[in-house]
Amino acid sequence: MRLYYIATAEGPNRYVRSALGVDAERWNDLFDGVCEWRRALDAHRSVPVNADLREHPGTEIVVDGLRLVEEAAGRGGVEVINVCLPRRGCGRQEQVSLDRLLNRINASANSAGRYAFLIFEHGDEEMITRAFRRMRTFNPVPNRHYLWGEGERMRNMPIERVIGDPAFRAARGDYLLQLAGLIARALLAREEYSVQRASGLGSPCAFSVLDRALNRKASRDDPWGVVRR
Repeated sequence: MRLYYIATAEGPNRYVRSALGVDAERWNDLFDGVCEWRRALDAHRSVPVNADLREHPGTEIVVDGLRLVEEAAGRGGVEVINVCLPRRGCGRQEQVSLDRLLNRINASANSAGRYAFLIFEHGDEEMITRAFRRMRTFNPVPNRHYLWGEGERMRNMPIERVIGDPAFRAARGDYLLQLAGLIARALLAREEYSVQRASGLGSPCAFSVLDRALNRKASRDDPWGVVRR
């Protein structure tokens, strides 16, 4: 089983949805590391262990959080999948980004011979659950390069590797949801570089901490594996 913690970030021009995937047998290792880091933040930077880190936008905290994810990925069993869509020209960023992300999660879990379970922050429960249930049975996927074996350009590919209805939790009480939020925020800061100072998104360089953690197969057209359409 692989657990995916999914968060969003939205700027003037971009909408980001990020998923932090953790294999069940690696969950304790990552969580223990996060707990130790949070205690250090409390002791040395006066950031309470029960605080939502997204309310503490200091670049050092974001970089340290992403470095924790990157180090865990180096030991295996941790991945990050990102979708970043333009707000202009795409009137349904929330829905489209969710569809794109769930398809990539399903493909990654299938490639690893695993099943996936999704954990979201509270909000948009109805839309997310409805989309998940639809894609479990009807998920037409186009092939941009060639026809499928039967000659059609679209094939129904249900997300059968993603099981159970999604779970919804308060990010303030979930360290890994907060980490997913830091990833989304870091990617948004890089994408919104021209406005990041005014928007308070943080340093556009923080996202570059991630390397081995990134699932680049999610989009072979992007050097970071970010899905952009």
